[in-house]
Amino acid sequence: AGNLLGAEQSGFIADIGFETYHRILDEAVQELKQEEFKDLFKDEEKKEAGAFLNINFTGDCHIDTDMELLMPESYVPGSSERMALYRELDNVENREQLEKFKRGLEDRFGKLPDETRELLEIVRLRWIAIGLGMEKIFLKEGKMICHFISDQKSPFYRSQLFMNIVNHIQKGKTRGRMQEKNHKLTFTVQNVINVETARFILEEMTAETM
Repeated sequence: AGNLLGAEQSGFIADIGFETYHRILDEAVQELKQEEFKDLFKDEEKKEAGAFLNINFTGDCHIDTDMELLMPESYVPGSSERMALYRELDNVENREQLEKFKRGLEDRFGKLPDETRELLEIVRLRWIAIGLGMEKIFLKEGKMICHFISDQKSPFYRSQLFMNIVNHIQKGKTRGRMQEKNHKLTFTVQNVINVETARFILEEMTAETM
C-alpha cells in the first residue's frame, strides 16, 4: 500500500497507536470520497457532512500550570477590587472584550506586570485550545502537554479539523509530538518558557489547520 498520509508511517504509528492510526486512515479515505470521488459518493457525503464542519467539539479546556498568573497586590492594591477584576475577566468571551479589559487595567493601574500579562495570555490560549479540540493543557516545568478530547467516539475524530492537525504535526510543521497512551491522545512540546510561547505554538497550528 502507498503512504496515504504523505510521510513515513512506522514511527508515527508507534507514537499515536495502531487504533488511532487506523482511524486516521479511515478519515483519509473519507476525504478522498469528498474530494476526488465526490460524484460517486454524493448521498454518503450528505449524511456525513456534519462531521467535517469546523466547529468547537469541546465546550471548555482546563489549563493547569506552575507559572505565576495573577494581578499582584503591588499592581492592584485592594483585595476586593482584585476579586472584582478576576470575575470580570472570567466573563470575557472574545478578543475585543479582552483587549478592552486590558486597556482598562492599563488606564487605571499602568503597564501590566509580567504575571498579569501572562494571565491574559492564558485566556487566549484557552480559546485557541478549545478550537483545536483540546480538553486539558498541562503547562509545567517548561513543557506543554495538550490532551485532545477523551471520548474516542467524538465526531472530532471524524472531522477535517482532526485530519488537518495530524497532517500538520506529522509533516514536521511544529516542534511538538503527538502520542497516544492508554487511549488518550496528547500533543507535547518541550521548552515552553511562558504562556505567550504556548499561545504562539497553538496559533500556528490553528493557522495551518483551519
